[in-house]
Amino acid sequence: MIKIQNSAISWRDKTPYSTAFEDYYFNSDGGIEETVHVFVTPSDAATKYAKSQSHLSINETGFGTGLNFYCTLAAIAKACQLERNKPVYFFSSELFPLSIADFKQASSLFLQFSAITEQICQQYPPAIKGYHRFILNRGGIYLTLLFDDSVSAYQQTDHCADIWFLDGFSPAKNSAMWRPELFQQIARSSKVNTTTLATFTSAGFVRRALQEVGFSITKQPGLGKKREIVSALYTDQQPPIGLNKVWFKCAAAANPVEHVAIIGAGLAGCTTAEALARRGIRVTLLDSGTDICQQASGNLQGALYAKLPSKPTLSGEFHLTGLEYSLRLLNIYQCFDDKTAQQCGVLQLATNAKEVRQQQDLLTQDAYSNQVVRWVDAQQASQLIGSQTPFNGLFFPRAGWVAPQLFCQKLIVDPLISVQLQSKITRLVQLDDQSWILHSSDGVQLAADTVVVANANSARELAQFADISTKAIRGQVTHAPANQPQTTLKTVVCGAGYISPASDGQYCFGASFDLHHQDLTLKFADQDTNIANLRKVLPELTASLALPSELTGKVAHRCSSPDYLPLVGPAPIYQQTITRYKKLNKDKNWQFPDLATPNYRGLFINTGHGSKGLITCPLSAEYLACTILGHPSPIPRNMANAIHPVRFIVKHLIRRTI
Repeated sequence: MIKIQNSAISWRDKTPYSTAFEDYYFNSDGGIEETVHVFVTPSDAATKYAKSQSHLSINETGFGTGLNFYCTLAAIAKACQLERNKPVYFFSSELFPLSIADFKQASSLFLQFSAITEQICQQYPPAIKGYHRFILNRGGIYLTLLFDDSVSAYQQTDHCADIWFLDGFSPAKNSAMWRPELFQQIARSSKVNTTTLATFTSAGFVRRALQEVGFSITKQPGLGKKREIVSALYTDQQPPIGLNKVWFKCAAAANPVEHVAIIGAGLAGCTTAEALARRGIRVTLLDSGTDICQQASGNLQGALYAKLPSKPTLSGEFHLTGLEYSLRLLNIYQCFDDKTAQQCGVLQLATNAKEVRQQQDLLTQDAYSNQVVRWVDAQQASQLIGSQTPFNGLFFPRAGWVAPQLFCQKLIVDPLISVQLQSKITRLVQLDDQSWILHSSDGVQLAADTVVVANANSARELAQFADISTKAIRGQVTHAPANQPQTTLKTVVCGAGYISPASDGQYCFGASFDLHHQDLTLKFADQDTNIANLRKVLPELTASLALPSELTGKVAHRCSSPDYLPLVGPAPIYQQTITRYKKLNKDKNWQFPDLATPNYRGLFINTGHGSKGLITCPLSAEYLACTILGHPSPIPRNMANAIHPVRFIVKHLIRRTI
């Protein structure tokens, strides 16, 4: 189940009250004072931030109204200058998040924190289970809300926190959270003699549970009606909990990372450049073309939506998480200007019996809220479109379209990003364990300590990626003038293909899907197919188009993987990885030593996004930037494993195809 329930709130004396747990979210007579006393002061976050070399990481149970978060940031900002090259990462689990309306009302009570709360309100997601990362203050602060129960949420994290806030409703009223598995996850995600913990409860079983997993407990005087509170220090290393398959284990990040060269200036490359520069890293973005986004990322418009499976899958969760993250990034860069992007919704029409069954199955599963997707009949669909269609379908109100090149132009304006065009990289040479030399076709060399290969199908031309599991899929889109205002399209429509509302007086629709041809010339047959597919779903609109006598459109090759998920992460050394895990040929359950996979140090890849780059590239870039720098990941472990480049080597070994 993807959808979760918002918290049932009543407002008593202007204070939010949980009707399910029969308790207030904070003390109406001094909530801020209590938060500072219980959590902020014992954690000493400002001092820890000042001493940190890379970043500060705080984990919390029970986000609620966000009061602990706001007060902690305020304490740090009062003592130090928050720097984007030393960000604060705040993770907080919440099984019953406030609705956006309740969150806004609660935020109005803390006007002193409005600079942060307004940013959160602009990026606030629907009640969708999973990870939701917010970029605040253009990158100095990262809030990651884990909409799930605390145990499940933190089972999927791999970073160790500097500080833990053990909050939430009291154990007497929320016993499901305060169970042994939670304390085990807290210990697993803590650093010996470094990680501190603060909690409002001094209940005996909570103190004993913390001691059992390695915390040294100190009882402190409470405030008001609270007689005692607890602070703790993690002092006793616990045996590790085996949660990951060994081949997904990465070596420690190269330290320090100062200069990253990115090969490929399409969506994958530009979003990766932005995510790194946002953290204060110098980036050189290289591309063989005369401008950015010249290949598959160069379509005039692309549909921004996640086609959801009838039953929730990890792939579907990744795409939905990616959509929500893309919306936040587009919002931050003010892209919803009707030229760069438009959040006009996407209508997925059921144009055949198979699609009808799939949509009915999805509705029967009831896995998604109406904020994410809802069913509409043909009449409602026609009203949403602004033109007649004979088909029912699913409407995605949060989706829309994006002009990829304009989006990327906004992303790479940071002065830390240098763009070098007409620079085709033909060879990568590792000088030592820390640096790389990039050789271009014209003899120019560039040195960098870290390299990201994000040039889609061209990655295979580099020796280190000759065996990568990707395939090229030819796609052709058609362009036509939008010269009939009475049939103006109001939403993106997907059927056998897609069409977006007109931009700059032009419609863009398609696209063909061709695994057998590689040429880049426009084909009359594909043009006719695109027009026929459009006529089937939108006969009135198609009849109004004044189609030009000559072919106009664009051809490009999507870069896709066998499982249609991207390849994002460290680059495995192909032959060494095969040798390390060769016993998988005989036994897929073979137990290997707990060693990192043989990867090229300082070499990463970000490719294989297919036709979904608008929802997968931004999130993948955020994940990759964190992987490169050793920062906390924006996605759960199982999702990171699903896009890890090593996965296909392992699958082939198990299937004995290598």
